[in-house]
Amino acid sequence: MAAHPLLSTLQSRHDFPSSEFEKFLALFQPRNIAKNEMLFHQGEVVKQLMFILKGCMRQYHLTQEGIERTIFFAEEGWWCGEMDSFINRTPSTMSMQALEDCQVLSIDLENWEHATRTIPDYALYQIKNRGRNVAWLKNLLSNMATETPDEKYRRILKETPHWINRLPQYHIASYLGVTPETLSRIRKRNMHL
Repeated sequence: MAAHPLLSTLQSRHDFPSSEFEKFLALFQPRNIAKNEMLFHQGEVVKQLMFILKGCMRQYHLTQEGIERTIFFAEEGWWCGEMDSFINRTPSTMSMQALEDCQVLSIDLENWEHATRTIPDYALYQIKNRGRNVAWLKNLLSNMATETPDEKYRRILKETPHWINRLPQYHIASYLGVTPETLSRIRKRNMHL
């Protein structure tokens, strides 16, 4: 029998013992999220972190001009939320929206802190995962700042090619920082790949 997706994710980053998993899983609530539902808006305090079992979400912010700028997409096996807002009870600088009907496991701050205090392997997972996330975010920011839209698009084709068919093109355009019309021209220039 295949391991639970959450256990697989925990074990992919730390030697999380299967014997602790049921105790950890009991701290979550299963939740269904409808396509286009907003999980939180910029300026709100994030009350839950979620692990995606099925579906895809996007995290974005509004620029000063009122334009939505997609920061990243979260899919199956990913955590989503905004950790700073969640832990520190501060207003979020981002918004999060379901792009598909989603099934998630949701955990509130009380249960998250309980897990961190009482399940040492989860605390170790958090430390290791945080380091990986910081490195990933630094790389993402560097790429977003230095790559041309064509280079960003080619990186999508190389690293996450399924996004091209899974995600609405206007969201991919937002992620690249271009208009949908510009994305269409970029796609034509890169059809040979």
